[in-house]
Amino acid sequence: MRLDKYLLERYPEVTRSQIAAAIKRGDFTVNGQVVKAGYELRSTDVVDGKLTPVVVTAEPEDIALDVVYEDEYLMVINKPRGMVVHPGAGVKSGTILNALLGRGQENLERAGIVHRLDKNTAGLLIIAKTADCQQRLGRMFEKHVIQRTYWGLVDGVVNTDQTIDRNIVRHPQHRTIFTTTEQGGRRAVTHLHVLERYAKHTLCEFTLETGRTHQIRVHCKAIHHPILGDPEYNSGSGQMLEAVKLDFVHPMTGKSIHLAIQPTKAFAEAREKCYYLK
Repeated sequence: MRLDKYLLERYPEVTRSQIAAAIKRGDFTVNGQVVKAGYELRSTDVVDGKLTPVVVTAEPEDIALDVVYEDEYLMVINKPRGMVVHPGAGVKSGTILNALLGRGQENLERAGIVHRLDKNTAGLLIIAKTADCQQRLGRMFEKHVIQRTYWGLVDGVVNTDQTIDRNIVRHPQHRTIFTTTEQGGRRAVTHLHVLERYAKHTLCEFTLETGRTHQIRVHCKAIHHPILGDPEYNSGSGQMLEAVKLDFVHPMTGKSIHLAIQPTKAFAEAREKCYYLK
């Protein structure tokens, strides 16, 4: 058995990423040596160490969240466009993480955040409220069994539904964005379904088979139909991409959860402008 899987069984209350971070820090050793998470254990190996408590550096803030669904194990929020999920790159406050810490989730890794939306992408975001639920949700995302559906307005007229299967890699010159590649990178698969065609734009529905950073935005750029208003892969501001549906089996209760929200007012207004453009 791999070391990380062994430790996950030993510490079922924590997440896979917590275990990986602990191994990388050297919190655990095998026969007195620091090894990698994928080390294959043998029956004679001696595993020693202990988990370092979760340290949260962000400050709790009293920030209202638009909660779409909530129970004792998890909640789903509607993240506004322009709000950052996690502090970083000069953003230290006003994030989803700060808001969750203000709700008393300081004892969870990343305060229960199990996936992210880009700063300029609005929509549905799942948050775990217990360590067990967070671990199970993390595994569900790894297995791609949580269906996330997005609506996006793209430049140009998309002729047909399609599956975009192109590997994604960090851009060699611009390190904050990504691009597609023929060799290397990580496989990324996006399913595109045309909802409406206008004179100069298309309303598309996207479902993800994988969950790479900027995946939909990079794939739309690659097929020459970038997201309208995307500041990094197109031009302008007011990125018209929103996570509008979530479908998954509740990791703790087994209940099927189907959530859907209406696009934002800004999205509806942009869509109307596209409709009237000649």
